Amino acid sequence: MASRKVSVLKFVGTVSLGLLTGTSYTLSTLTIPSLLELPSAATAAKAFRSLASTASTHLNILTTFSSSAFLLAFVLSPRGYRHPYLIYTSLFCFGTRLADYVTPSIFSVPVSRSAAAKRRAAAKDRKERRAAKRMEASYEVLSDAHSDEGNGSASGEELEEDVNGEDVRGEVEYFVRNQVVQTVLAGVGFMMAVVGIWGDGAAVNVSEFVVEF
Repeated sequence: MASRKVSVLKFVGTVSLGLLTGTSYTLSTLTIPSLLELPSAATAAKAFRSLASTASTHLNILTTFSSSAFLLAFVLSPRGYRHPYLIYTSLFCFGTRLADYVTPSIFSVPVSRSAAAKRRAAAKDRKERRAAKRMEASYEVLSDAHSDEGNGSASGEELEEDVNGEDVRGEVEYFVRNQVVQTVLAGVGFMMAVVGIWGDGAAVNVSEFVVEF
């Protein structure tokens, strides 16, 4: 019974890790870079932030599934069959979550320029601009009709001013590099898991042959 549970956990961990590797690779090479071809920075920023949030959630789920499965497989395995590759693979899975700390050092990007820091700075800048515009508007006396037209044009201008094309490109490029690091870590772990499972199967076949002989 224990060996069956271990086999199921290894299978679940390997499949989850394979999906994690494929998703990170697709995001870094196909999906995210194509957002830079959108006609406006505002559209690209909205699409990127929505996709990045959804992708991060799913990647975290796959990371948790795969790392937990390999770790439980190691714990539940009989003492003589606790192969170290299960621990190593689990560590590589968990290591994908540390990509935010690894990416800046590999690509020489300052930590302060991470995606999270950029979003916080952009949000603060937007609030300051809106507050300044409200203060300027409070000193102006406009008619109702002119005020409505002004609000409509101001909202459109505000939308364009709030989104800077260079900032969006920087966020996208940082996210892509981060996914490249995650792809490498997950890919190494996936290959290790496949080789380990193949080795487990070969060892079982050899032991059965020896017993029959």
